[in-house]
Amino acid sequence: MDGSTALDGVSVLVVDDDEAMRTLVCRMLKRMKIGHVLEAEGGEQALERLAAAPGGIDVVVCDWNMPGMSGMELFKQVHAGRPDLPFLMLTGRADLDSVVAAKKAGVHGYIVKPIAPQELKTKITFLISHGTTHA
Repeated sequence: MDGSTALDGVSVLVVDDDEAMRTLVCRMLKRMKIGHVLEAEGGEQALERLAAAPGGIDVVVCDWNMPGMSGMELFKQVHAGRPDLPFLMLTGRADLDSVVAAKKAGVHGYIVKPIAPQELKTKITFLISHGTTHA
């Protein structure tokens, strides 16, 4: 089977404090035939979801600006425990400094809102096909 189009075995965790944006991203993922879509409304809940499914999440799609724990803070915690877990940052920040900061921190992908479904699919497909295999 060609892994570039087969996303039905993929699990994605969507983290965003904005319920409308989280719902929109989840709908996009489901239309792409992503096998399992989980949601978290913030960093703490995301860490709980990841702990409950160690190795069971293939990609994290996360908003940058959230109250409490920011997307970058969540990335640093997730990356410390699972550096191989692809992390896609969603943000309204289009400035070069933010992109550079995310890349320097090790964020695997970056999408500036508004999110185009094809861009989301392309980034997730790339991260899955170029990521490290999970135990």
